[in-house]
Amino acid sequence: MIAPEDLAALRDGVLRSHDQCRSMEPTPRSMRMHHRLRRFHLSWLAAPWIVVDIARLFLPAVRGRPVLPWDQEAVRLYRRLSGKDPEVARAEVVRIGGQLRELDERLRDPYGERSAAPRGADPGELQAALDALLGYYLAGRRTDDKLLARVEAAWTDYEELTEQLLEGVTERGLSHRGRRERRVDEQLGEELHAAADRYRVAWRQWLDRRDPLTLLP
Repeated sequence: MIAPEDLAALRDGVLRSHDQCRSMEPTPRSMRMHHRLRRFHLSWLAAPWIVVDIARLFLPAVRGRPVLPWDQEAVRLYRRLSGKDPEVARAEVVRIGGQLRELDERLRDPYGERSAAPRGADPGELQAALDALLGYYLAGRRTDDKLLARVEAAWTDYEELTEQLLEGVTERGLSHRGRRERRVDEQLGEELHAAADRYRVAWRQWLDRRDPLTLLP
């Protein structure tokens, strides 16, 4: 049984890590990069937290430890409470962080191009979602909550599409993309946006069920 104070410390550590990533708002330089990448149908790569995720995905495999300093406290706490292998603990904390970033309403449309995307979570809802995620992962990725299971299935789809896009870019590079490759990347990009929308819709269903007031006509 995990002590409430330990779980609260873990939640605070993950939220601090999330806030560090959230503070990486678009700069003039990233805006210019965004407009250049639009020509390649890869504007999603300009989001600053995407760069963070790329570092998390690839560099830890070489160094064998969390790349970003603000992750280390959360990983240490998670490893102690879960008893999991260091690499598994790191990967699961990174995965939880990725889910929070995609759900956070403040990060939904940084470049003003997806105003019609489903609403994400406000800070209070984000903390409730984090509590659910921590319970899910600490229980060995098991849940009897059908809506939470639907959230995780939607996230798995989003992750798989993200990995396909990143692999294509890193293996081929932007300078070796013919017309066919651009069409494939464009289609994957559209599928990625649709998967992100499904993920947020699944969370909205979970969050709205949690708060009966949102169910009133």
